[in-house]
Amino acid sequence: MTAFQFKEPVRFDLSIIIVSFNTRDVLLDCLASIYAKTEGISYEVIVVDNASSDDSPFAISEAFPKVRLILNSMNSGLSFANNQGIRESSGKCVALLNPDTCLIENSFYKILRYLQEHPEFSIIGPGIIDESGRRSPTRLWEDSPYDAAWKILGLYNPNDELKKMGDMKAKEALVTSGSCFIICRELFEEIGLLDENYFLYNEEDDFCRRARKYEKRICFFPETSIQHLHGKSTHQSAHREKVIIETYKSNLYFYSKHYSFGWNIALRLLYRLIFLAGLIRSSFRHLTGSAMKGADDSLMLKLKLLFSL
Repeated sequence: MTAFQFKEPVRFDLSIIIVSFNTRDVLLDCLASIYAKTEGISYEVIVVDNASSDDSPFAISEAFPKVRLILNSMNSGLSFANNQGIRESSGKCVALLNPDTCLIENSFYKILRYLQEHPEFSIIGPGIIDESGRRSPTRLWEDSPYDAAWKILGLYNPNDELKKMGDMKAKEALVTSGSCFIICRELFEEIGLLDENYFLYNEEDDFCRRARKYEKRICFFPETSIQHLHGKSTHQSAHREKVIIETYKSNLYFYSKHYSFGWNIALRLLYRLIFLAGLIRSSFRHLTGSAMKGADDSLMLKLKLLFSL
């Protein structure tokens, strides 16, 4: 990607960009937490709606008239929509925030103050806690081909990442969580926007790798935490099939971009084996009348996945 030129001058300390697709209720909670908890900085909130059918834009404009809304006629993916928001932003820093998150304290003030004191960092991510207040695992290192293989086989345990994260203190990382991802404006101007080939997932890992190629540094900052209600925006039953397909497509693109040819062949073969096993398992469930409703036991989806590779 080429470098990017903002059309708007800096007017705020922070631009908060949220991409929404049928997440009205959790998004309203997210916005309420932003306005209730954020103090001591100037900021704008930009919501990019990816053709929601749950009246999200109307609810937002009614409850939060200060929010800038960008309305899309179709869902072109997370990276595309985030880039729309970034293009319209005028903050010294940009926060890419998931709609299923909530601020529990004045996190953005703490993050911007830390960045001001540590200008060596261009990307920063806070700690993440779950709905129960427990710390969530955050991968701070590159996803290796071995990790990818274990994930495909269903043998990867994210909870092991908690141990690997080490001490919960501010430190340099190779990547950080995309649920709350804060980037200095100058970094976009130097390396460009998000790669829009990622419809969903992997975009933050890809962006961090690109940043490090330009010798930019990334910080994990667990001295403040954001609550993330995992899966609220991606486990909608009506759109589950598309999420599954786009996740695999995103993974394959990521592997082809960052892993060797040999690993790409190996990972694609693993996917074929898993899809074939899934097809056989779902076929048996359909024959015995025990198949689950929805995409997870869809024979058509299993066939699509098997032959799409």
